Amino acid sequence: MTEKKILGILAIVFGGVGLAFSWVPFINNMAFILGIVGVVLGVIAIITNLKSKKTLALIGTVISILSLIIVLTTQNLYSNQLNKAFSGDSTPNSQKESSEKATNKSVSNSNDPSKNTWTFKHDVFSAGIMTYKFTKSEVRDSIENGKKTLVIYADVTNNTDSEQDPSNIYTVMHAFQKTDTANKNLIPGMVKYDENSNNPIQQYTDALNDKLLGKKTTSVALVYSLENNNPVTVKFDNADFTKIGEKQYDVK
Repeated sequence: MTEKKILGILAIVFGGVGLAFSWVPFINNMAFILGIVGVVLGVIAIITNLKSKKTLALIGTVISILSLIIVLTTQNLYSNQLNKAFSGDSTPNSQKESSEKATNKSVSNSNDPSKNTWTFKHDVFSAGIMTYKFTKSEVRDSIENGKKTLVIYADVTNNTDSEQDPSNIYTVMHAFQKTDTANKNLIPGMVKYDENSNNPIQQYTDALNDKLLGKKTTSVALVYSLENNNPVTVKFDNADFTKIGEKQYDVK
């Protein structure tokens, strides 16, 4: 009997799209849903074609299952990488060993900041080894003609004894602004230079990208390129990319 192809083709389409985006952070959450739909359609197609060919149904099912596997694998990988970025493991092993020998460590790691629960409360984002206290915000002209930027200032503290990278916050802090058709994920921007060809917040953006010494605090600035004058919602994730808080900024 001839294979009934519609469900098999749909399974291939959903599975294929899911597979294409299965490796992309955040977007692969949607890819996971597409993969599930593809598997369901593929299984139904197989059942429908029990007494006929099942080529397309099997292909769609296999592709969809593969997309689910890749999503789960990559999300675990990204989560581990993020945990590593926000942990105290950035110090070379040799340096760690020599430091431990020099201090003759015998105490437990009960005070290890990387074990702390991530929270966002009262404008303070506690991200394990790093703490960001948001102090103020402002709207400035963008380096792109006719556009504006949202500048968010914060005092960041390194809770460890090792150097850390404050800019890792961009992986767990995301700004959104609604347009006529979508809730846009804003990208990092750059402030327009002044009449002396200087960037007025350069010292703060430099501090964000510099390695922060252990137990030190510095002032930084995060810059997002705006789409319009609508309010901006900033969402904060933990190391598992689960939202733990949000804050809204008026940019008018």
